[in-house]
Amino acid sequence: MKIIIAAFILISLFGNTCYSDEAGSLEISKVQKAEPDKSTQEAISVTDKSPVKLEAPKGMWAGDSSRFFMGAFAAFTRHELGHCIANYSIGTDPYLKSVNYGPVPFFTIEPGKTLTNRQHYITASAGFNAQHIVNEWILTKHPNLSAEDEPYLKGMASFNFWLAVGYATSALTKTGPSERDTRGMADSLGWDERWVGAMLLVPTALDTYRYKHPDAKWAVTASRLSELAIIALALEADD
Repeated sequence: MKIIIAAFILISLFGNTCYSDEAGSLEISKVQKAEPDKSTQEAISVTDKSPVKLEAPKGMWAGDSSRFFMGAFAAFTRHELGHCIANYSIGTDPYLKSVNYGPVPFFTIEPGKTLTNRQHYITASAGFNAQHIVNEWILTKHPNLSAEDEPYLKGMASFNFWLAVGYATSALTKTGPSERDTRGMADSLGWDERWVGAMLLVPTALDTYRYKHPDAKWAVTASRLSELAIIALALEADD
């Protein structure tokens, strides 16, 4: 279901909030200059020393669409790189296979030989594990990302969010190419695919909460545990 990259772009386009500055006029009046008294001077001195709070650019593209989409593309490559590393580490002789999600053509990384259930789970879940590693790195290094001027990192985080939501939706509705990652994970575990979709939404929801509430330590712990649980499920895939 990697074609969600196309949906991600559409969501970004329609979800982008535009801001415009209203033109206004300022009437300047002449005032008599007077020497400020001592209390006024002290107030000005305190005001001058007060720190200026800078706000990150607002909007879906974090103020820089080019860097935002560069980050989104980087996140996409990390997802695919996760599949590549898993396949080559197991020695599956992977190859690119053309797939279609409705009328839209795309590709998937397929193993070149028959795999055990455990190997199948490892290769199918590798893209999500790569996403979770990237998200963990971003939110650990930049816990206050929502308030930072980092369009590249916000692009990565946004893409990972929408890709996970897209895959989870496909799993819950059981739609999309038969080669989709969530189906591969479900088949190797002997699960209903809808449980895999629900499982993917857990770290996604927790990381979103961390993004909006960086001081929530419980969410950090819960997110990491849920991500480790997805990795550990490889042990439950019976050969």
